[in-house]
Amino acid sequence: MRIDVHAHYYPERYTDRLVDLGLNQARGAGQSPDLSSRLKAMDDTCTEVQILSSAALDTQVRNVEGAVEAARLVNDLYAETSQQHGGRFRAFGWVPLPYVDEAISEMQRCLDQLGFAGICFPTLFHERPLDDKAFDPFWAEMNRRKAKAYVHPVGSHSMCHHGMGDFGLHTAIGSMAQVQMAAQRIVYSGLSARYPDIEFIFAVCGGYLPYTWERIRRNLDRALTLSAKDAVGGGFFSWIKDTPITIDDPMKPFRRFWYDTSVQDIPEAMKCVKSSYGVDRLLLGSDEIFASLVEVVSYIETNPYLTAEEKRMILDENAQKLFRF
Repeated sequence: MRIDVHAHYYPERYTDRLVDLGLNQARGAGQSPDLSSRLKAMDDTCTEVQILSSAALDTQVRNVEGAVEAARLVNDLYAETSQQHGGRFRAFGWVPLPYVDEAISEMQRCLDQLGFAGICFPTLFHERPLDDKAFDPFWAEMNRRKAKAYVHPVGSHSMCHHGMGDFGLHTAIGSMAQVQMAAQRIVYSGLSARYPDIEFIFAVCGGYLPYTWERIRRNLDRALTLSAKDAVGGGFFSWIKDTPITIDDPMKPFRRFWYDTSVQDIPEAMKCVKSSYGVDRLLLGSDEIFASLVEVVSYIETNPYLTAEEKRMILDENAQKLFRF
């Protein structure tokens, strides 16, 4: 089964309500409920299912009542969309973190009542990273359910240098940095080790992760083999003692994650993926509406760095193995 795991849809009812709740950046971002052109692209590429999410757009309402209302609204609209189109569209739900109790309740509703594929996350909730210890009860419940957690960058909530706020750099390069930082923090903080049954999925190939794989590995090797007194700055690598990373295979935690293919402007990305976490962890992801499903399928089908078997795995096998729709 061909499944596109990375697609966005912002119903007008949702974005209008976000504006009412104080998120002026959502003004004008709403989309028509007519998804016929998207369905045509899915048919043209033999894509049976597309998983919708509300990430990328800043949807974080800064009070608990509004955050809960917004999350319930978009999740209800996604459930309606799925029902109206016979299951061609599925969804990653949105939860009102950092409000932990409310987020747990909405996550349970998404998975139990609405039948969603998983939960979508930005790399930060109100400037707090996903590995914030206060979120542990939420992650514990996700782990108990063996749920899928889809991590996607949000431009105005960048875990990046403040200099990226100009010239659109927060999107052009900041988004990639956000995703990689989230993946590394989830490993280094021990979050993924404490909750091993959560299936983490990272957008845009994990950001710069496949390109910087060897640099990260060398950094971890040094941290694990050099004592604090031998390292530059004394305690430069002292953080490593609090991580679950082991010297025999420091990159192993990253090979447990899943990643999507929404880097269709970089053919060489697949070469880097093959030499890092491997194509068996790669899922078809288009980044619709910001990119083209037709283009990303063509990108995989014509990529010179992939074998026919690897193309089949990415397009038709890996996501089905993960989601079992």
